[in-house]
Amino acid sequence: MSCQSDFCRLLLLTTENHWVSLLDRLLAEQTEPAWLLVASSWQDATQRYPGGLPDLIFSTPSCLPAAEQCPLQPILLLECAPLAPPPGGQDWLARDSLSAEVLRRCVDYSRQRQAWQTQAERDPLTGVINRQGFQALLHKRLQHNRGRGLLLGYLDLDNFKHANDSLGHRAGDQLIQQVAQRLAGVLGPQDCLARLGSDEFALLLDVSQSSARVESVAQTLMQTLAEPYWLQDESLSLGCSLGLAYGRAGEDADRLLWHAQAAMQQAKHEGGCSYRLYDERSSSQARRLADVECELRRALRRDELELHYQPRQDLASGAIVGVEALVRWRHPQRGLLYPQDFIPLAEQSGLIVPLGYWVVDRALRDLRWLAERDLLLNLAINLSFSQFQDSQLLPTVKRLIENCGVAGRWLEFELTETAMMRRSDYVLDTMSCLGELGVRFSLDDFGTGFSSFVHLASLPISLLKLDRSFVSGMAVRPEQSRLVSAMISLARNLGLEVVAEGVESEAELALLQQFGCDQGQGFLISKALPLVELQRFLQGQVQVQGQRQEPLLSLSLG
Repeated sequence: MSCQSDFCRLLLLTTENHWVSLLDRLLAEQTEPAWLLVASSWQDATQRYPGGLPDLIFSTPSCLPAAEQCPLQPILLLECAPLAPPPGGQDWLARDSLSAEVLRRCVDYSRQRQAWQTQAERDPLTGVINRQGFQALLHKRLQHNRGRGLLLGYLDLDNFKHANDSLGHRAGDQLIQQVAQRLAGVLGPQDCLARLGSDEFALLLDVSQSSARVESVAQTLMQTLAEPYWLQDESLSLGCSLGLAYGRAGEDADRLLWHAQAAMQQAKHEGGCSYRLYDERSSSQARRLADVECELRRALRRDELELHYQPRQDLASGAIVGVEALVRWRHPQRGLLYPQDFIPLAEQSGLIVPLGYWVVDRALRDLRWLAERDLLLNLAINLSFSQFQDSQLLPTVKRLIENCGVAGRWLEFELTETAMMRRSDYVLDTMSCLGELGVRFSLDDFGTGFSSFVHLASLPISLLKLDRSFVSGMAVRPEQSRLVSAMISLARNLGLEVVAEGVESEAELALLQQFGCDQGQGFLISKALPLVELQRFLQGQVQVQGQRQEPLLSLSLG
């Protein structure tokens, strides 16, 4: 609003010329130069002096702007001293006692108070405004033009917690500073950037001139933040999830923030590194997600989950050499729910981590129960990638093993090849630490991801599990049969055992035996059984087979 940036910028809102003459004369007596801008109203001032806010605003009562219109609180200009402080202003000056010294003290105090307020509303790490300052700014901007032409962005960094835990908090602070600098470089002069929390930012975009700006800015933000960061002489890639919501008439700041955050969660649930625009449908999905998530949390507290176990057979001897545990949810209204009904929700909401720990704990207790009945089993646990990223994985697994009273060598963790490929260095480090506890590893759903043979050979795994999509129909499709044979040969050449999932016909079983597959599981062998039924099944197999091989218990969330 000023063309003289070196001067103190003062705006006078009045229609009375004697106030213009008086302030002009008193300002001439000041040691610090000042530039006095005059307008009849705040609207008149924004049209006459575009380009920025003044340092201070003076206003006569008749020209006082509404609080929702003006971002700064004016100093009231009165004819005489009032009996009580008048509303609508941060301070007041009376013409009958106004002098150059009084004006100087008033200006100095007002500018100092604004500086304190600005400092309180700034994030000390990045220098952008904080949540408190942004809430006030958003409220004012929504009041102006009833929110039209405003777009709010809610941005959350993907996997920041892991970067912060692995690199240290100082590097995490440097990362946040780099993110803020990149964001500021994308935004325009009329836009606003704020830091709302640890790795969450708000972007207030002015789209009044062109709605087409939304897509270009969002894509530029995604590309800019996807570029590698350099921290402690190391390169780090970090994505983000962005939710966007338009300001609407009659909408308050909290609701608009909730809309943008809901859209951000939608982007994150779809894999991150993307942006979504809020609409009512996504809002309904977010509410449904929140409701079911609440139910699942209660299920964990009320012990509504249970494990069923599906036997695994040695295809050479016919002996049962393992079982795979499958988690079920016994819902009080909907009955027994299968993994496909709630595991995707657990992944989206982050509940997969506590759910995974519940499965480990329950399976170890079941293992102890079976061991007390002379049915000691090795235990393989299917971990999600989210579980592998959790910083408490190692201490929690160690504690659960110790509480159960079993050695780590009885454990085998299963990972999908997609999870192993996403962060190979981190996965290998974690596997190495778990290996020191005696834990073994297997590769689940082999063939459905994108791992290379070189990468596969470098992994510390002992077993491959062929996905049921390859086994099903193998007996009637020669090309699929040849593919399964080749995959089994590959695994055997690498010194790995092979387990085929989804064996449902005698013809499929015969082909797997012909190809040299080590183990199989599926409805042909047995369905998944509750623990007590599993005990009877295993004891019956012992009687049939006599002295059997040491069995393997494979635990899966799926």
